[in-house]
Amino acid sequence: MAVAVIAVFTVAGTLYLQGNLADSTHEELREETDVVAAALNQASDDYVLLDQIELGDTRVTLVADDGTVLYDSDESPSDMANHADRPEIAEALADGDGISERSSSTMGETMLYNAVRLDDGSVIRLSKRQEGYISIFFTLLIPLLCLGAVAALLAWAAASREAKAIIAPLELVDLDHPKRNMENAYQEMVPMLERIENQRQELKRQMRVLADNDRMRREFTANITHELKTPLTAISGYAELIGSGMVASEDDQRDFAMRIYKEAGRLTSLVNDILTLSNLDEAEHSADAAAASVLGTREPVDLPRMLDSVYQRLEGVAAKQGVLLTVSSCPAVVEGVPRLLDELVYNLASNAIRYNKADGSVLLACGLNSDERPYIRVSDTGIGIAEEEREKIFERFYRVDKSRSKARGGTGLGLAIVKHAAVFHNAELNVESKLGEGTCITVTFPEAFKVSSF
Repeated sequence: MAVAVIAVFTVAGTLYLQGNLADSTHEELREETDVVAAALNQASDDYVLLDQIELGDTRVTLVADDGTVLYDSDESPSDMANHADRPEIAEALADGDGISERSSSTMGETMLYNAVRLDDGSVIRLSKRQEGYISIFFTLLIPLLCLGAVAALLAWAAASREAKAIIAPLELVDLDHPKRNMENAYQEMVPMLERIENQRQELKRQMRVLADNDRMRREFTANITHELKTPLTAISGYAELIGSGMVASEDDQRDFAMRIYKEAGRLTSLVNDILTLSNLDEAEHSADAAAASVLGTREPVDLPRMLDSVYQRLEGVAAKQGVLLTVSSCPAVVEGVPRLLDELVYNLASNAIRYNKADGSVLLACGLNSDERPYIRVSDTGIGIAEEEREKIFERFYRVDKSRSKARGGTGLGLAIVKHAAVFHNAELNVESKLGEGTCITVTFPEAFKVSSF
């Protein structure tokens, strides 16, 4: 910027200086011409007077009224062309005096002329060389280059100092705690520091998620090993007793065979739940349609009919545990995978029965809420869930009452399947519960399926 300013002022200064010098030279030339003209008008011999005049670098020319050159201080008059066409001569012959300028592109100079008509009709002309724009520019070039170098050096020093002042707060930024630097930072740095802080918090959140996922993976591995080992140990033990002939009576053999059958059923149920969760996980974290197709195709699902199907399968189980199972349904249709929605309702209802009280009740309900969104609701009068445990109940193998769940059966994966099935269908899960009074879990779907479209 400093060099650019100097360049602009150089051009402007050259133009200004040349103009002033031209005006000054014109004025000086006019005064000299008037003096010479007055002397020639009084002189008896013009040539003698002209030879005696000493005007330095000023050229003197005497021209007759027909344009013939009579005298010239620099050249022989006989070698010079007729000057009648010269602007200053023509103007002097007509008006008494005349001035003109002629520039030389090769010499970079300007010739200034001033002419005055004498009493005898001839014209006296004085001329002087004036430096042009190029000459003046090159005359100023070396000082200007020196000035430009000094200005550039000063500008560099100032810019370096300011750059260090700007960078200094950046070098002091603590990336681990960006907000601590906001008080000493200039205003333009605040958005950057806020963005760094937001990114740092997001990284911390992601690290916590990864740590939680790793913890859940370890817990899942430990739990699944234990859950698989328990029925396998029982099956192996009963089979070994029968195979070694230690079970003599037919009644005992039937009893052991029934226990093996139950443990095998429990093992099959556990494996099926694990496969379902695995497929749901793959479908959630993969954009490939083939991963979702493993779970089944989407189609219209009549929620009241599905609740009736679950009711019929669990009615006997509920009766054995002294729990009243009822259904309250209103027309509602959603688009989803029937098998997953069936498991969702079945697991919610099964848990509600399993964790209920004697003479308790379970209500299966469905319909459309005030926003015309389909919902499924399972409410019970069971043991309830403590507030600090509500976020954990959907974790795999998590049990609110571990001793009771072991006694009543269950794989510990039911509510995990409910959560992932709801996510798969873009549904919302809402849990309302009071410890010792009961629980109500509602699954709300994004929109109803229009029956007229199928």
